[in-house]
Amino acid sequence: MKKLFSIVLSLLMVMTLLAGCGNGNKSSGTRKGDADTLYVANDADAISLDPMGTNDNSSSKVLVQIYEGLFELNDKAEEVPLLAESYDKISDTEYVFHLRKGVKFHNGEEMKASDVVFSLKRACEAPNVKHLFNTIDEDSIKADDDYTVRFNLKFAYPGIIASLMHPGGSILCQKFVEAAGDSYGTSTDKVCGTGPFKLDEWSKANAIKLSRNEDYYGEKAKMAKVEYKIIPEPTNRLVELQTGGADIVYELQPMDVEKIEKDENLVMLKSDDYGTTYLGFNTQKAPFDNPKVRQAIAYAIDIPDLIPKVWLGLGKAASNSMPPTLVYSIGGETKPKERDVEKAKALLAEAGYPNGFDTSISTNERKQRVDMATIIKEQLKDVGINVTINVMEWSAFNDVLKNGKQDMFEIAWISDTPDPDAFLFPCFHSSAMGEGGNYCWLNDKEVDKLLDDARMELDTNKRAEIYKKAQEYILDQQIWIPQYWSELTAATSKNVEGFEMNHFGFYKLSKVSVKTAENK
Repeated sequence: MKKLFSIVLSLLMVMTLLAGCGNGNKSSGTRKGDADTLYVANDADAISLDPMGTNDNSSSKVLVQIYEGLFELNDKAEEVPLLAESYDKISDTEYVFHLRKGVKFHNGEEMKASDVVFSLKRACEAPNVKHLFNTIDEDSIKADDDYTVRFNLKFAYPGIIASLMHPGGSILCQKFVEAAGDSYGTSTDKVCGTGPFKLDEWSKANAIKLSRNEDYYGEKAKMAKVEYKIIPEPTNRLVELQTGGADIVYELQPMDVEKIEKDENLVMLKSDDYGTTYLGFNTQKAPFDNPKVRQAIAYAIDIPDLIPKVWLGLGKAASNSMPPTLVYSIGGETKPKERDVEKAKALLAEAGYPNGFDTSISTNERKQRVDMATIIKEQLKDVGINVTINVMEWSAFNDVLKNGKQDMFEIAWISDTPDPDAFLFPCFHSSAMGEGGNYCWLNDKEVDKLLDDARMELDTNKRAEIYKKAQEYILDQQIWIPQYWSELTAATSKNVEGFEMNHFGFYKLSKVSVKTAENK
């Protein structure tokens, strides 16, 4: 009898555990925390809250709440004035900006033209963002009066307004920044913007807390507070959403998407971004200095087969360096190469490598990149190429790329602005080799000329034609093997309203609200 009771008890315990496991993938529908606070689970802490002191996505997610620039993209992806009310294009190279009056920084100081001049000059010199503003003649940035600013470009550049929308073009309070000195943007009391939220607390590696700017010149934020919870582990971010500890979660794993879509209490959101994941080659090193070798590897890899295995239905296989989300992309006109092992072997033989060679793929620790490198390693064995995979933490990987120590490498490039110059120029122009973004160390006069001509061409039809030629040449020479056009992911509670994604991955939260038991 005792034995029977024990068996029954054990079975009941197992059934209870199984039931618990079954419910573990479903959210509770119960919200925790302050009703006036929007809780956001982010994958990483901000590196800096100085908009000119960094250019990473995790920082930008917070920066766009605190700071504003002269322009922004509206819901229709149109460039519209923000801190500028309007502007005049005096000539192809001269611009005059008329500033919004009555805008106050978080310290109570009114924004004046002197602050704009100071900020733009600072952006032109800041190592992390100066590439976005190097078309501006820094010495020409001047204030005509308290609400008028003008500057000249070094040459006609149609992408300048797009550059001014980047967080690196945020307008800062000159008085506040100069008082903070080198410590600006490093702690709670060293941050001051004009945005709809102001910084209350920065507990590094833990949380960033914002509160509504009650003196904001525009429509006030819906929520009184925003709290970013720093949760690096993707599974833990999802659990935080499921258990009511977060209203919005960023950077979800592909395997979690289906769970969220089946959960009646959650909303899954996706958005194509401005980026391309690619397999790159160090074109300064043999055998990758030979286009036939690069082309052979492209034929040896099965991209359409690779991407679904790694990304589980998110995004799509890439066929072009520049994604279709960017203007002038020919991504919609191209298709990924079909795998052809015999053609790959023939190209290797023509290049002088009939028996293949030994090489390596470098990448960082991101799971999907390691997975892609692993599958590519197996596929390249079929053509005699033996691959070693070097997995590094991000800073070490970055150092390898910037110093040209890599053979092949797995990485992504995401455009800083909606203008194609911000994508193609840093990736392929010889002036950007290494630290500038040209990790292939490409030094090709034909590419340089096409990209120089395109960035200065004002006629949209002519500009489109030049960019088409540049993309076709880059594809033909197989400087990259484009692999994946990604989708940004986010998930919210069903009670969240007004949350909108964009192609950049950093989303403004002032229009977001949460329905709670108190306000339903």
